[in-house]
Amino acid sequence: MELVNRTIADCLRTMAEKYPDHIALEQAEWTCTFRELDEITDAYAGRLMNQYGVKKGQHIGIWSVNTPSFVFTALALAKIGAVVCTYNTYYRVEEMSSILYQSDVELLFYGGGCKDTVYDDLIPDIKRRTPSVKHFYHIDEKEGGIWMSLDSFSENEKSAETIQQVRDAEKQVDTQDPVFIIFTSGTTEMPKGVVLTHYSVINDALHTKHYMRWTEEDKMCVSAPMFHCFGLITALVGCVTTGFTMHLLPYFRTATVWRAITEYHCTIMIGVPSMYLALIHKSEYADLNGESLKSGIVGGSPLPPDEYEEISARFPNMHLQPSFGMTEMSAAVSFAGWDDPIEKKAVTVGRLMEDVEGRIVDPESGKVLGPNQRGEIQFRGFNVMKEYYKRPDKTAEVFTADGWFRTGDIGYFNDEEELCITGRLKDMIIRGGENISPMEIEEVILRSGMVENVKVVGVPSKFRQEEVAACVIPKNGNILNMENFYAFLKPRIASYKVPKFVLSFHEFPMTASGKIDIAEIKHQAIELTKTPNERCFVNA
Repeated sequence: MELVNRTIADCLRTMAEKYPDHIALEQAEWTCTFRELDEITDAYAGRLMNQYGVKKGQHIGIWSVNTPSFVFTALALAKIGAVVCTYNTYYRVEEMSSILYQSDVELLFYGGGCKDTVYDDLIPDIKRRTPSVKHFYHIDEKEGGIWMSLDSFSENEKSAETIQQVRDAEKQVDTQDPVFIIFTSGTTEMPKGVVLTHYSVINDALHTKHYMRWTEEDKMCVSAPMFHCFGLITALVGCVTTGFTMHLLPYFRTATVWRAITEYHCTIMIGVPSMYLALIHKSEYADLNGESLKSGIVGGSPLPPDEYEEISARFPNMHLQPSFGMTEMSAAVSFAGWDDPIEKKAVTVGRLMEDVEGRIVDPESGKVLGPNQRGEIQFRGFNVMKEYYKRPDKTAEVFTADGWFRTGDIGYFNDEEELCITGRLKDMIIRGGENISPMEIEEVILRSGMVENVKVVGVPSKFRQEEVAACVIPKNGNILNMENFYAFLKPRIASYKVPKFVLSFHEFPMTASGKIDIAEIKHQAIELTKTPNERCFVNA
């Protein structure tokens, strides 16, 4: 398919002209048309420039769950060429402060909070730790996150002069300019900022539209967080490039997703396996039907055939497509065939999108391998990230001399040129769609002073793919006080990183060369967590 050379502002204006009265956003009983979305973000962009002094290339942070305010802020910033930096809503003070410092953000817009996190309680500490952030603004001024309409702006902000100022700013934005920096956990102790351009995210969203057969008549249930590429690119950028309606949910909750499907008749869903499994396995929703859903993307981890069958039975009209993607590739890279049987969807993530090249390389020799030979998966194409922000060392590590992106994942292409994922080189835990660095958790646990050594591994989980297990050698042979242990951890790391299991070791197994045997530790952890005993504490 033809690649387009457009900015996000170009795409939104096209939708506003083509479908002015079509609903772009809805939340409960509130709606916003594409014409309103364009007009509101024009006025907001003027305010950002004139009141807040925002300029092209400036880094502006958004720390919020999915709300209309998030959408308005991100699109207004994109229009004038600012770079939108998004942050995980589960971050605690230490994590957030460190990442704000890394991202060179001068202005942070934050929301009301996510589940157990109330941002107003954390902001004072974050302010003290990050003097480089000059201003903090709460973007949800009214309950429910719905505060912006044209009436909320002054006549000057809506004037022809201001709109012309915005148009002049838009003309200075190039399609190769950065638009998003999305922070993602990797193999190091701290998240890395993935720099993505207008060109890469728009074309990735358009390719996704093509493969998933989405149209302006569709309505997407958006519960995947917009601080991740799935929600930000597939949903938000997808909306302004395709014209479908976004039904916004702050975050995933089984009850609200079922309401979106049954009462608001959503036709599209995107998510990780744990989301789909939660919808079909909770008994209180057993009588609800999902006939309105016609299309769904599942990413993050594979589903076995029996779970595909269960999901298909509950959503009989939905084509559930496994997809492979990553933030560094602007979200999606491959899709299963529309009519592929369940048996195939369970073992392959489909063919690569047009205009994306893939190859399998022996990680030791660097030799390019043939069909059905396993090695590291590498990509090259329009949707590859620009860089890791201010991390030239890490950027150089993931790009080959001839320009291929090294994913760190292991797999092969079968005889039908379909991609099969079999493992990963990266030392990473994937829990419910979140990538977790073991090193980050290990560093925090060691700071507690309660253990002599620690290794963090992932253990299998039916609904979340993996759970975090901390394998520890307590200090001086003591019994670890779990209440004190968790009291130390919980304020310092996001809730999804907190170990579900704590496994006590007298010593760690060693390899013949004298190194800690991580593989054996993981094997023991898997066995211990199957039948917990006095060595295995389970955090309920």
